[in-house]
Amino acid sequence: MKKYTANYIHTNSNFVIQNLKDRRTEDTELYAFCCVLKNILQRGVPTRMSKFLQEKLGKIHEKENFTNYFLYPNSEKVVWHSTIKGDEQRNNFPARRFYEEIIPKEFGEYAFVQSLIVPEIEINEICGHNEGFKNQQVDFYLPQAKLVIEIDGRHHEEERQKKLDTERDNYLKGKGIRTIRITTDELDKKTYTDKINEILNHLGVYKKLLNKYKSAYSIDNNDITKEILNEKYLPTAIIRFQILILELLMNGQLKLDTDWNFNIFTEVNLNNFAELAIEDIFIWFEHLYLLKNKQSFKKPKFSINFTEKESEFKTDCININFSLSKRYTDENLLYPETIFVRTDYFDRICDKNYFQVSTSQPINYEVTKDDEKTIEFFLQNIFDKPNLREGQFPIIANALNRKDTIGLLPTGGGKSLCYQLPCLLQPSINFVVCPIKSLMYDQKENLDNILITNTNWVTSDLEPEKKSNIEQNFEQGKYLLTWISPERFQIQSFRDKILSINAKFSIAYAVIDEVHCLSEWGHSFRLSYLNLAKTIDALSPKDENGEGVIKFLGLTATASVNVLKDIKIEFSRQKTRLQDENIKSLTDYSRKELEFQVIKDKKDKAEELKTLLEQFKNEDGFLENDERAGLIFTPNVNGYKGCYTLSNHLSTIYPNKVSWYAGSIPNDKTYHTVKIPEQYAHNHLALINEIKRQLKEFDNTLSEEEIDTIIRNNGDINQIQSRASKNNGVYLLSIKQIPKFSEKKFKDHKDEVQKAFKQNKYSLLVATKSFGMGIDKDNIFYTIHYGISSSVESLYQEAGRAGRWAKIPENEHKKGRCFVLFSPETLSPSQTNKVIDEQDIDLNDLHQTDANDYLSEVFAQNTTIKRIKEITEAVEKNDQKDVSSQLFLFLRGLKDVDDDLKAVLDFKNRYFKKNKTKTITFFGTKGRENQEKIIYRLSLLGIVKDWTNNFVNQFEVTFSSDEDSHILKSIENYVGKYELTKNIANEIEKTEGSSFLEKSTRYLLQWIFDHIVYNRKQSLKTLYDWCLEFKDSASFKKQLDSYFVFSDLTFILQALGEKPLDYKNWFDVFYFEEETNESINGQLKKNKIFIPTLKDKMLRNDKYRNLRDVISRFLESYKNNVGLDFVSGLVRLALDDFKNLDGKPRFENALKMITTEFSKENQQEILDKLMSLGKHFETHQKERICISIKKYFSEQVFVSFADEFHLPYLLVDLYQQRIEKLKQINNQLYEQLREI
Repeated sequence: MKKYTANYIHTNSNFVIQNLKDRRTEDTELYAFCCVLKNILQRGVPTRMSKFLQEKLGKIHEKENFTNYFLYPNSEKVVWHSTIKGDEQRNNFPARRFYEEIIPKEFGEYAFVQSLIVPEIEINEICGHNEGFKNQQVDFYLPQAKLVIEIDGRHHEEERQKKLDTERDNYLKGKGIRTIRITTDELDKKTYTDKINEILNHLGVYKKLLNKYKSAYSIDNNDITKEILNEKYLPTAIIRFQILILELLMNGQLKLDTDWNFNIFTEVNLNNFAELAIEDIFIWFEHLYLLKNKQSFKKPKFSINFTEKESEFKTDCININFSLSKRYTDENLLYPETIFVRTDYFDRICDKNYFQVSTSQPINYEVTKDDEKTIEFFLQNIFDKPNLREGQFPIIANALNRKDTIGLLPTGGGKSLCYQLPCLLQPSINFVVCPIKSLMYDQKENLDNILITNTNWVTSDLEPEKKSNIEQNFEQGKYLLTWISPERFQIQSFRDKILSINAKFSIAYAVIDEVHCLSEWGHSFRLSYLNLAKTIDALSPKDENGEGVIKFLGLTATASVNVLKDIKIEFSRQKTRLQDENIKSLTDYSRKELEFQVIKDKKDKAEELKTLLEQFKNEDGFLENDERAGLIFTPNVNGYKGCYTLSNHLSTIYPNKVSWYAGSIPNDKTYHTVKIPEQYAHNHLALINEIKRQLKEFDNTLSEEEIDTIIRNNGDINQIQSRASKNNGVYLLSIKQIPKFSEKKFKDHKDEVQKAFKQNKYSLLVATKSFGMGIDKDNIFYTIHYGISSSVESLYQEAGRAGRWAKIPENEHKKGRCFVLFSPETLSPSQTNKVIDEQDIDLNDLHQTDANDYLSEVFAQNTTIKRIKEITEAVEKNDQKDVSSQLFLFLRGLKDVDDDLKAVLDFKNRYFKKNKTKTITFFGTKGRENQEKIIYRLSLLGIVKDWTNNFVNQFEVTFSSDEDSHILKSIENYVGKYELTKNIANEIEKTEGSSFLEKSTRYLLQWIFDHIVYNRKQSLKTLYDWCLEFKDSASFKKQLDSYFVFSDLTFILQALGEKPLDYKNWFDVFYFEEETNESINGQLKKNKIFIPTLKDKMLRNDKYRNLRDVISRFLESYKNNVGLDFVSGLVRLALDDFKNLDGKPRFENALKMITTEFSKENQQEILDKLMSLGKHFETHQKERICISIKKYFSEQVFVSFADEFHLPYLLVDLYQQRIEKLKQINNQLYEQLREI
């Protein structure tokens, strides 16, 4: 007997099929498609019917009575033939006598429950798996009343059995199930009245529910109306028959190349339910075969014969006894050649959901561009969406073709569908790695709303027992999709569950949602992200080519070059590198429905914010109705710029309209005065226990750990006692440092706020970036950044929460308004002096026009972490502007290379044992983060092979080798993925250190600093420059869009990034193509235009500005890249922005590298091209080129440039020097001649 949970409506969704053959078809493709279709049909309970069935039966899911639960009537007596056990030899069957005689006779108004009671059912089937009760059964169970009835023979009087009975009863009680035991003596002597009354009293507790069954059972089948038949019977009958058809195909009882003949017996005339079920399955199959094989399958012929008597069944047909109202018994054993379809005894899905993902090997669909319409069939029938959005199809197709895929779509572009559809088209289990809990909750809620409910999430917010149950269900294949955090993959028990799933089922996709977090957060505070891809690949089964069967599918709205490079490298398998063809993105990333405004707030953000909100209120009625919502993003939760503080302030102005959301608990504290009776005051243990009791009374959401922390923060026991003051016989003691938000209260607050904001109970939400990533809310009209973000992509993604109203036609032409309240960085004279005094700095060398702008040194390429900290610490915290605030957040926890080096070597010397696993203890969150960072560094050196984390107090670290060759190979493997041309061995050799280990560790740490810290600084610099130069909304939006566009220019710059020494491509960036009206072979001819030759200065500068903005994106990813630095400097020069750090410093850095990295012949070719380009520059720009050339090249080169550029006055000093030198020679000759 197989059990299922499936339905299209709210009726009994659990059912069984009995007498199926236990075998499997040899048609592996058919089997896989059956698995896919079974999963689709069972994706939710209930779920939506296909478009075909909706045409036949109507859109039942949209009817008002859809959620009304319907019970099928059943007045027939239930007969169990052999299941209810007894003593065959003595012909003594007390349990059967109780069931067949006593229940009808003694249960009175509840006699009807006999048909709801299931006999001889396993405890584990009632409560879920527990090894301690494996294969143990109860005599009778009534699910609707959570009642077990046991008929106990004499052996239950034995002490050992009594103990076992008590253990079972207590276990069931813990699950909310009552056990009532009746002895066989009581049955024989008819002294069971008290027990019957006990049963009836218990049933009375469930009277309301049971009366619904009683009413249903009083209905005659002949009284069923046509409407009820159509809306409550047919849908359930169809889906049960569909599951049966799929099972018969999977076990080979039905084949696609033979005719299908059915004899069906039903007690209710269900019209053409079987025909509709089969026709619908054919439509699904047609599209599955079309997608995979590019041709439809040949439908088998079928005949359906409905019989009124089971005696009319034929041997050459598939005979089916089909009933919705009857529950299963053991009658199937009497007719082994007849298939029985019956309702289960568990009616409520919360009590029992039999769904299990049907799996086979994942399918490579070999999707082509011609398959888009076929994909849209599944889109329409599963997700009820009419068409794919732009950019979705290439991502979905690549994933269905079983390739590791990175999908890039703008915020609001429908990224979630790009993993949900491929997952549902694979006969497999899938998991989604999600960075934040709010995103997990939101995505599950969105799927629930479209009736895809067989999914779940695992987070730390869950109670331990519930979390354990969900993880167990995940392991048992109960969910099509499970959302999990990256940290869970560092827990050994969870890894074991993945291995278990691989052994029993199959996993198609490891979806990494918001995959940019792998790069952005992994390097700072989510180290688990950096080990994620490697761990998943290690856990994945391997195919015949040695590649992982679990395919990566990464999705994000961020198109940063640096982030993409990180993701590509992390997604690269051990044998192959992820190819660019597997990165799927729109060429045009712009969000036309957004407009941006940067407001220089003159150091008073609060006042500017108030002005903005009042403007919205006056213009659009914002905060006066729930039609429009707004988001304010703050850089952190605490402090005067924090979301918690700001929300509290705004709430005083706009009561009940504002709330806040953050990823971490506000550090707001309170105090409480406890009253200590005198008898406890001098007893340490009693005193502490009394304080704990009263603190729990003060805030019952505080956990024991939180209370212990509060007490520790109030000092040792002697300090606490000394603060107590006696008053009227009791001691009063003020307990401080009590968090206003316990962990539970904080979790509840976040859950409530997320739901309330989506339901428009708040118009304005003040949040950190932890809210809203991927949140789908279609009436956000405003976003306000309370200070700049950390990067262009962060700003665009966060601002992109606005404007998601594609489904609302009246908003089609409205704009989402995105504001940045911006504080430019300037220092007071005292702060400037403090910055300068801490290190000997020549302000003239800072390459900035404003000496007060200390950011020049911060953003300089080679400034150390230590020095950046010194500079930012010179800025008083309350006077921090936007950049200094972002730097403060970024630098927290970052150490300088020397500090990191010492920590890594100390850890290694303390714990390392070659090829051994060691348990390493940590204390607190900070201790865990610091130690895990060291462990990760050692893993990059190859010294640590792997590690797991129990997130309580221990790491399990498996060490490898510390041999020099092994370390070198590991570093080459890691760094070499980023920089293909580096001679890493030579560079390590030149690094400072007394041993190879020290040299290689320093080299690695310095490389990480250069790669990560430089990227963060440069990303921040790009956004700061743009905000500083803000002119109008249109031009700023154009800058943002240029950052994300994929064009010929981006491909050229990508090539420069990856092959910086290919100097012949450097100059290609100064060309662009323009279409003409002339056509060649049906294609419009394009002219290649050299930007410097454009006569229209406005157009020329516009092209240069676009080039500058796109280059900025690549500069974030490549430090000391000779090609990018060269063109960046020249473009800044052309825009008269040469003093910018991306101008002169980069250009001269490139010239210096040209003299060392290129042959004389290649140097000359570069200089010739530069000279040719420079001819088109302005005179003052040519001067700058010459001055820079003079620093790094010979006098002869300098002269040739000055001559070619017609700048003879630049040679005056040179000629003067030559004249002076000639004079010296003449004087020397004269003196020599005179001596003669």
